Amino acid sequence: MDPSQLLIEIFGGVLVGLSLGLVGAGGAIFSVPIFAMLLGHPTQTAILEALAVTGLIAFAGALGAARAHRIEYRMGVAFMLPGMAGAWVGGPIGKWLSDPVQAGLFSLVALAAAVRMFTVTDAAADAREAHAARPGLPKIVIAGFAIGVLTAVIGVGGGFLLIPAFVLIARLDMSRAVGTSLMVIATNAAIALTSNAIYSHEAFELVAWPAIAIVAACGVVGSVFGARLGARIPQKWLRRSFAAVLVAVAGLFALESTGVTRLQEPRSAPESAVEDATPQEPSAAGTSPDRG
Repeated sequence: MDPSQLLIEIFGGVLVGLSLGLVGAGGAIFSVPIFAMLLGHPTQTAILEALAVTGLIAFAGALGAARAHRIEYRMGVAFMLPGMAGAWVGGPIGKWLSDPVQAGLFSLVALAAAVRMFTVTDAAADAREAHAARPGLPKIVIAGFAIGVLTAVIGVGGGFLLIPAFVLIARLDMSRAVGTSLMVIATNAAIALTSNAIYSHEAFELVAWPAIAIVAACGVVGSVFGARLGARIPQKWLRRSFAAVLVAVAGLFALESTGVTRLQEPRSAPESAVEDATPQEPSAAGTSPDRG
């Protein structure tokens, strides 16, 4: 394994875990660029890898939150069930989109998340919470379904949407909002990964499972430190720092979607796919050259 790629996977995993542990969001926002831009994987494959990593880290975090009694199961299930349906529907939608379109959508969602994280202050959140009425079932179903679709189409777990929903609508404190969000993210990611595996065979064949294992393992460690660190850092500072990073990620993916820049060359398709798509000239021995 290339030492530089190993370092990217290790530090990238820690970054993803820290984000999920600190604010309960941002796992896929960071893991998709890690796989797509730093490791050079095709966007659709990077989305699948990000789903696997985010789901594993979120699952580990949700177990810890459950032990600490920081999950509101009733509200979590209310968002989770329509989210699972949306994640399943989003699988074939993602297959129909090209890599530049998915990169562009990812950029827009990251920018929207940055605006949301930067503009919502603690005072505003408290004021909205005080005057908010509990949502009806249709509103919960629509929100959960939309988050599930986003999870499958562009690989985001939806934590940056779930956290405000749990805090402002369900009136959960930040600690329980993060724990409940991790539970929903884990289930949405699992369903979205399964749906994509069925409908996007070509992208699934390129998934780098060893890289997923390394990033996820380091992410679990990072999430533990992130959860402990988050209890000591003001939430306003966390949100605004997170928003600044999201703006940078959105800009990079905007350039990526237009083909202006790419940090790594895309990996080649599987050998069988290349052989099927490329006419072969017979060699003297009657065999095609070895592709390695």
